[in-house]
Amino acid sequence: MFNLIINSYALRDLTLNGGLYTWSNNHEDPTLEKLDRCLMSENWESLFPLSNLRKIPRYLSDHNPLLLCTDQDKIKNKTFSFENSWFKQDFLPKI
Repeated sequence: MFNLIINSYALRDLTLNGGLYTWSNNHEDPTLEKLDRCLMSENWESLFPLSNLRKIPRYLSDHNPLLLCTDQDKIKNKTFSFENSWFKQDFLPKI
């Protein structure tokens, strides 16, 4: 069912920065796995194009916490401004 939902919505993994694995069994010769992930759709990515996912250090758990940053503050809103002088321009072709 989980894979069906992923495929139906064309979800994909957001690239993980800071390491490949998010879980360890904490043994001397550890087993390492990527159990935790962040899935996104194409629409979500278009709304948050500067998103990044970081693995941060774990202290109490066997899972690394993941920090999702959208970096929305780095996107500047482009506002449209109209110049009154444009009224004086002749935009029609000369015949």
